[in-house]
Amino acid sequence: MALVTAERELGRRLQLVQGIHWLYGAQGDAYAALLRGYGSDPSPAYERARAAGPLWHSKLGVRVCTGYAPARRLLAARTADGPAAQPQSALAWDEGLPDAGELPGADRVREPAARAAERALAGLRGEVDLVASVAARVPVEVLADVHGLTGADRVRLAEACAGAAGALDAALAPPAYDDAVRLLDAVGTLRDLLGDGAARAAVVGVRAARELIAGALHALLTAPEAAAAAAVREDPALLVTETLRHDPPVKLHTFSLAEDVEAAGERVAAGEQVAVLVAAANRDPEAFTAPDRFVPDRYATAGVPEPLVPAPHGVAVEAFARGQAEAVVAAVAGVGGLAAAGGLPTAAGDVLAAAGGVPAAAGGAVRLGRSPVTWGLERVPARVAG
Repeated sequence: MALVTAERELGRRLQLVQGIHWLYGAQGDAYAALLRGYGSDPSPAYERARAAGPLWHSKLGVRVCTGYAPARRLLAARTADGPAAQPQSALAWDEGLPDAGELPGADRVREPAARAAERALAGLRGEVDLVASVAARVPVEVLADVHGLTGADRVRLAEACAGAAGALDAALAPPAYDDAVRLLDAVGTLRDLLGDGAARAAVVGVRAARELIAGALHALLTAPEAAAAAAVREDPALLVTETLRHDPPVKLHTFSLAEDVEAAGERVAAGEQVAVLVAAANRDPEAFTAPDRFVPDRYATAGVPEPLVPAPHGVAVEAFARGQAEAVVAAVAGVGGLAAAGGLPTAAGDVLAAAGGVPAAAGGAVRLGRSPVTWGLERVPARVAG
């Protein structure tokens, strides 16, 4: 009986939150419209949110920040104790988990990521999906290596990471009931495999790394001139940094403040709920020249602001995700001392690798619906000949 009651309560809460988002979204609240999240291109939603100002009140009781400078100030402020609170949390998938331990840093993940990328790229022929084949695969293999998992436990880890992939979005955009149950079960499996202290970090870190890798691969295919620039060939970290700005893996970050903060000429009081629209702030025209263009060599020049990268659910993801994405880009481009595994070229047909490359072309990428935190790339199709 208790289980039935809990299931009914979960279903009721999911429907209630979804209804609130629809109601306020229909009344013109740009943040609520973003949370209900239908449509393949989030850019118009970010533009509507930015038009409301750099810092404004949503009907959902949240202070919404779209400007780069105030967002940087808020993200640097001290948050409430414990994992960042999720306003209107529809699915508290991390309830009961202790504060997250630290994810491995970039230096620790680059080598296993390079090995995983080479294995993934070596088998790419014909019609492929770069998300399923590379972006979703590499972070799981890295995590398995870091935790020393072998055999059946590696398979269980991969299945659990796939089941928990929607966790970041589910806290704000209520999933279907069956998806919610599957997600909670997956988190339970991760707790069994990795321990409670590492489960939260695994859920958040794997998804962030997946999105950053997918975004970088998508950029290679859709921005060939930028990807082939001399500065990027010499330092693929430039491409990853621009991906963090142009298509951040965490596009929305919600939290509560532990102290008063002055931002955009206003006082945001301790205890207030804040939603930083990272994807909007990272394209703030007051901070970046030609903010909608993908220009990786902009970071070859001193003085360009760094992309905003938040720590969702209290997990610092940048080093973990960046180290893997840079290793994948290096493997793809045949730079950084790594052997090219087929050398994935750009949509224009120019092979980035000096030798051994195979022509590829990008199809239409597909983003997930109702995923306001990641607005993740569900598929990045490519045709690879060889």
